[in-house]
Amino acid sequence: MAVGVEALQDLEAPPWLDAEGFRRCRQALDGKLARETWKYSPLPKVANALIRADAHRQPPAVALPPEAALHRLDESDAPPLEIDLNRYPLAGIAAARAGAGWLIDVKRTPSHPLRIPAPAPGAVAAPLLVRVAPGCRVELEQEALPRNDGSPMPQPKRGGVAAMPSPAGLRAQVLVLSLAADSEAHWAAAQFTPDVEEWSLLQAHLQRNAALTLNQQCAVGGFLRQDVNVVLGGQGARLASVGAALVRDGGRLDQQLVVEHASRGTVSRIKQHNLAAGRSRCTFNGRIHIHVGAAGADADLSNRNLALDPSAEVNTKPELEIYNDDVRCAHGATVGQLDAEALFYLLSRGLETWQAQRLLSLGFLRDGLAGPFAEPAAEAFAAHFASA
Repeated sequence: MAVGVEALQDLEAPPWLDAEGFRRCRQALDGKLARETWKYSPLPKVANALIRADAHRQPPAVALPPEAALHRLDESDAPPLEIDLNRYPLAGIAAARAGAGWLIDVKRTPSHPLRIPAPAPGAVAAPLLVRVAPGCRVELEQEALPRNDGSPMPQPKRGGVAAMPSPAGLRAQVLVLSLAADSEAHWAAAQFTPDVEEWSLLQAHLQRNAALTLNQQCAVGGFLRQDVNVVLGGQGARLASVGAALVRDGGRLDQQLVVEHASRGTVSRIKQHNLAAGRSRCTFNGRIHIHVGAAGADADLSNRNLALDPSAEVNTKPELEIYNDDVRCAHGATVGQLDAEALFYLLSRGLETWQAQRLLSLGFLRDGLAGPFAEPAAEAFAAHFASA
């Protein structure tokens, strides 16, 4: 694997990771796990693009309320970043490029949502840890939406699946959420800039009775890789995730979700709707890991996919890894086309073929929309079909 060995040797371990750990992180880039989880996205190109990206070491431009404070992660009393670098070695590379990172400490429930800016194109942001105190509730939002000026979304070049990130084009972000007992967090992200090239990692650790809600919506015309890892580490911790994605002609989307039930009575609910149009590639891998001590765990994962074109490629792989008998787990995945009977019904009511296809496609995507960006996301989806 050509991951720029010389460039890797020039990088120094970030302050929260010792030299030996960073060495293992670099070795993981060529390990079996990396080859499996990056089956549909070439890791060498992404890693090299990350190494060469501009480093954004400045603090995040977040308007913090009085209930939260910002600190550097390399301060003596700052907590370590709990990231499995064997599974996510790019997180170590990102930290080595962009510095130790930043901590947002939420001591009391904020009066307004925290808006987390997306990195600039071609830049890697310093890792960001959001630590939520016991009993607090925080809303985190990140959006990249087209201007609402009535103009259609730009269309990507046709002629095949989009090229992988150029060294100057990739942007990257590592976000870690640490939820103390009885706390709640809501992460809502909307990504509708048309030709983004991005890799991101969202890592969350939940303690007793903590709750996390995830809403991620995106339209992909370039390359987008989303890694999400949620550890339900305390008894009664809960995860609810609802998302929708439109992969446009020439786009590549790779979603990798890992949910770990590590304690008793934990609950996860995951629903993801993806639609692949034109010559695109859409990948979803959802893995539920039930640990030995997670008696009474309750997990449900659903991934539904629509392929609007015969040349669209859809890969979906729901996984269950269970080490306890006292659990309830269900998972399912579908890949299909628009329902022929529904199309016939709409055509019989006087709609044109393109109108019927548009209506059914938007209905499918709307079923995966929730959170504060649901309506803007629906408008962005509709704008795509209006210009297709």
